[in-house]
Amino acid sequence: MRYRSIAKWDKPEESENLLFFAQLLEELLFNFSLDTYKPSALNSSLLCSEALDVIEEIENGNIKKPNLNHVLKELCESLRRDNVAKSLLTLELSQINSVLLEPSKSTLDKKVVVELIHRQIHLNKYKKQNEELLTKVIIGEKNFSQIRSLTRNFATTLLNLGYGSNWLSKITLDFFYYDKNRIADNSAIKDFLQLFDREPFEYMVIFKGCRLFEKISNSCERFEVKILESLAEINVDTSAHDFSVGPHELLIQVNKINARDIHSAKAKADSRLELINTLFSLFHHKKAPDFQHDCLVINVTNGEVNRSKKAINIMHKCVDLKPPAAARKMNLFISDFSLEKISFQKFTRSAELHSLALNSDSIENQMINLWIALESIIPKNKDDNLCTIEGIVENTLPFLNVTYYQRLISRLAKDLINWKRNFFISLIKPIEADGITQKLIKLISLPEYEEQRNQLRAEFKDFHLISDRFEYFCSVFSSPKTLLEGLDNHSKRVEWQIRRIYRARNIIVHSGKTPSYTSILVENIHDYLDVIIGTLIQLATKPKRIISIDQGFKYLSLTHESYKRELGRKGSVFTSELIDKFFSGKV
Repeated sequence: MRYRSIAKWDKPEESENLLFFAQLLEELLFNFSLDTYKPSALNSSLLCSEALDVIEEIENGNIKKPNLNHVLKELCESLRRDNVAKSLLTLELSQINSVLLEPSKSTLDKKVVVELIHRQIHLNKYKKQNEELLTKVIIGEKNFSQIRSLTRNFATTLLNLGYGSNWLSKITLDFFYYDKNRIADNSAIKDFLQLFDREPFEYMVIFKGCRLFEKISNSCERFEVKILESLAEINVDTSAHDFSVGPHELLIQVNKINARDIHSAKAKADSRLELINTLFSLFHHKKAPDFQHDCLVINVTNGEVNRSKKAINIMHKCVDLKPPAAARKMNLFISDFSLEKISFQKFTRSAELHSLALNSDSIENQMINLWIALESIIPKNKDDNLCTIEGIVENTLPFLNVTYYQRLISRLAKDLINWKRNFFISLIKPIEADGITQKLIKLISLPEYEEQRNQLRAEFKDFHLISDRFEYFCSVFSSPKTLLEGLDNHSKRVEWQIRRIYRARNIIVHSGKTPSYTSILVENIHDYLDVIIGTLIQLATKPKRIISIDQGFKYLSLTHESYKRELGRKGSVFTSELIDKFFSGKV
């Protein structure tokens, strides 16, 4: 989250809705936002598509039938909360639920109902209605809650329609902060939304590659890939870009790419060349037909030429330690780590699989390796009545729940420091607590800090996103009961997402298809695995509370139960002691 100058906004005090939308959309599209603040993998329309895909995979024997129940529950819950979908549907939600949630109804009956829903909220219709509702609410009275919901759905829709997140981010920043256009008032939302009425363009992408491609040029032609000796062969003016080749290089032209922006076009071209590379490795294991990611992306429709470099690896879209801090952590880890031999071997195997995913550019390989890494570190299920996915969900949730709000508040603290460091530090300095995160939790939740909360509110002014985020956490931490309700909702969302990751992994392995939202799932499972590994490291180093992985998972399970029991006590209120106990930064 970052505050940007609004010098190009004529009347920001009269454009609160639009400014909140701009700040929110920027955060949604930022590569290094927390997963919680990134777009959802699916909206209601896409959940219909997923349900139909799952039914097809069940019929093909790639997925077991009980998986459908979880998809349909999520779909019904999404439809209940989704104002875009509800405004398009002519079917009553009670009628939909009576079929989709009824165990006695056949899969065929459920499929027909999902098809009816999907027809009414197909993604293109959904996008148009989403835009109409966004325009209406932004031009109307202040309503950040509706804007937040509609904006998240809008971002999810655009990403699944094929727009690249990097392109969307650039367009957003340029329109609201950097281009020469002025932002007169909230009605500028209409001009912004028109930027996404474009149909896909035809692109070609020019790479530099090794001369080995020349030997397989006939095979390359089957993939619309042509080998060139010079740029003169493409009859496009590329003089604005110095793209000369070395003596051992040639040019590779990837043709007939339909995409909505240059970043998506490059990603599709990369995939074709990587597929050629993969097929070549079946016949020769030592040397590969390599290519450079620095390339020219040419819009065949209008002749526009852009330069593009390697995209950020999905595995790198996370908050990372700086190298010196990482070195200190590793030294401490190696000197203090105390897992017994069998558990240490299991731990290092999971770390190796994590590393394989980290070093791969293929989202399919990343997904498969991360899933195996997660599955391999989780204790073996000893209950014969519990299937593999049930065991993974049951063992993963305590790790993600116990650390959930602490991670979110920690990020809010960093955002506040980046925004107004001196003011924020001086505000929380008198609060007695162990660390900035714990101080902020006390400021948010304890009644004796109402004056400081109001001082902070007065400073937010036109930084509407951080103001809205602060008020949200004030609401969540208003009582242990509301915090527990938030954790229950988080548990439900995480369970759905773990099951979705499991289904996507099965689809990739058994049918060879890659769901459009796989990159988001890779980010999610990477985060889940990092939380588990990081927590186990914490438990196995000083003061060394565990000596085996099984003990680690049992410790988190018991801690989670205690956590929820304490929060769920009748009449329980937040106190300084309760916050010290559960939000100390140590599991």
